[in-house]
Amino acid sequence: MIPKRIYRYYKVEHGICVLRDREIRTSIPSSLNDPFELWPNIDPAQFTQRQCEAVLRQRHYIDDAYKREGRMRGFSNRKEFKRWYLKSIPERAARLLPKVPKNVESVRQNFPDLFSKYWRLVCASQVFDSVLMWSHYAANHTGLVLGFNTTEVPFSQIGLDCWLTVNYSNKKPDYRYATDNRTFRRNMFAVAGNKAAKWAYEKEIRIILATTAIREERFLPLTPESVAAVYYGCRISRTDKNAVEVALRDTRFHHVERSQGFLDEQTYALRFDNS
Repeated sequence: MIPKRIYRYYKVEHGICVLRDREIRTSIPSSLNDPFELWPNIDPAQFTQRQCEAVLRQRHYIDDAYKREGRMRGFSNRKEFKRWYLKSIPERAARLLPKVPKNVESVRQNFPDLFSKYWRLVCASQVFDSVLMWSHYAANHTGLVLGFNTTEVPFSQIGLDCWLTVNYSNKKPDYRYATDNRTFRRNMFAVAGNKAAKWAYEKEIRIILATTAIREERFLPLTPESVAAVYYGCRISRTDKNAVEVALRDTRFHHVERSQGFLDEQTYALRFDNS
């Protein structure tokens, strides 16, 4: 289920850029701050003779083989080569099997780069009042949190399968190789939806975006209506808060809620009052 609001923690200057440029800078999966990200378990045993044959039947493997071997073997066109290549697959798979463990380890180590080839991430939270996240991502409470309305464009146009509620566990996720695009995508997303249990306080929501669907393969354009709220850190300076308010003077942001953070008097918690 997609929450109606999601939240992102920012330093003041970065939050102002989001409001001014009306776009979110997405994350490159291979550059996330947790080195365990997209580092799954891949069991070599899943690659049987039959599975290896299925892998070798994929179009890009045939194309690569044609480039390497076609002319050398005297084939004048891809169609003739493919007919011969398909007959040779059982033998090729048998030669491939002993190399599977080494190849699997290579895939595992390059998994973040493979994921980044196709997708970017918008990492957000389901909460705006996490003391730890304010400390880690909003410059020790001197920054801000932006709340986004997911019922508005662009969020309302993103497919349901691209929204991941992160699962936190002490065990790495298992990845199963797939030859068809739909299963490949689903299995890749399943890995991206898992993090170590120590990160559970983030209550993270992830949005997966194809690199081809965003500006310069990096930026998600926003509509003014999609910006719902601004939460100011309890240590934000008057100068920085005024700078944010200047960015919010745009009449298209007249609906945006503002709240000021304070330290709760009785507990180790934050409270937010309308400002």
